Amino acid sequence: MTPKIRKYINGSVKICIRGAMPEKFINLCVAERILLWGLSKDNDDLYAWIGLNDFYHIRPLVRKSCTKVTVKAYRGWPFLAKRILRRKMLVLGAMMCLITVQIFASYIWFVDVVGTKATSPLRITEVAQQYGLKPGVLKDNIQSKTIENAILLAIPEVSWVSVNFTGTRVVIEVVEKTFPKQEDKAPAHIVADRDGIIMEIIALAGQPAVKKGDTVRKGDILIKGFAPTVPPAMPGQNASIITPPQLVKASGIVKARVWYESYGESTLQQLVTQRTGRQEMELLLHLGGHEVALKRAPQPPYELYESEIIHKTLPQWRNSQFSVESTIRVYYELQSSSHEISAEQARDEATARALQAVQQSIPENAQILARNIEILKLNEPNLVRIKVGVETVEDIGTSLMISQ
Repeated sequence: MTPKIRKYINGSVKICIRGAMPEKFINLCVAERILLWGLSKDNDDLYAWIGLNDFYHIRPLVRKSCTKVTVKAYRGWPFLAKRILRRKMLVLGAMMCLITVQIFASYIWFVDVVGTKATSPLRITEVAQQYGLKPGVLKDNIQSKTIENAILLAIPEVSWVSVNFTGTRVVIEVVEKTFPKQEDKAPAHIVADRDGIIMEIIALAGQPAVKKGDTVRKGDILIKGFAPTVPPAMPGQNASIITPPQLVKASGIVKARVWYESYGESTLQQLVTQRTGRQEMELLLHLGGHEVALKRAPQPPYELYESEIIHKTLPQWRNSQFSVESTIRVYYELQSSSHEISAEQARDEATARALQAVQQSIPENAQILARNIEILKLNEPNLVRIKVGVETVEDIGTSLMISQ
């Protein structure tokens, strides 16, 4: 224990020593092994700190040194405890608060489900509720292993589950099973999903309907969903029996050159809106099927504004169907102002918008061959328009069911 902490626990008193010879009192304290610290002098008065226990033993020394000692300040745990004990209601309130917090901390108030992708979290919470896990129940009544086994048995899509406690919150962590995809073997053609010029075609199943260099449009058949035909019979051989073509699901790779275009615009005079700092708040309380307005905001709150809505819901108690929700609407005042940008900045903004628009149309696996940016001439001096063209090589084939 450090000396500073020991002094705080035992208590300290700051005294003022007055008299003809205050130094004599200091010497007597040193002789009696009474610790003094923080000595200072103001005119003829001496100030010093002394331990609370030693303070009760200095009366003989004061008389012997013909000085007068007065208390100027005090600090430490004994004085703080005395002050607290004088306020009995404060002590009682603190004890009641601690007891209330302890009681509420022994209940479950929130149940969260994490790790789900294909499985609905509602299915998991419904199974957990059947075995007693829901807001408003005691932690001691929760059987984690029983709930975990019940979820695994009730929901076959879940391969692993764990129920973890974090304060008043229960987190149900699940890992879903990975099922192999069911391959559709129904007869189908491969058709073009966009216009382009064929660069490469590899038919893994079916009959190629186009060749390299052909121009195709969206919807044209690229690989037919027919099995390869039997070669014709040679002269002198019996002709094979003609049978209708066998339908198969066509598959393969069809790469083509595809072109994309997009436009972007920007003005030299731009309108900018920003918040002024003023706001209005509206608070609504939903009790069951009733709505109570605790605070209303004028409508419209401002001439130009934007709003933000915050919903909060209290957890339901045990089996009660009574719900309590609150809706907070915050209206922020906006102020609009216009400013002029340079022609170079306008071109950059228009180019960025055009590139962003064209990028949304290009598949992720497409290979970009070229990108062309063109500034269009307009009669409007305040407007800048950009045209962006992108050339790619990509697989344009998509499956189309054959109607029989």
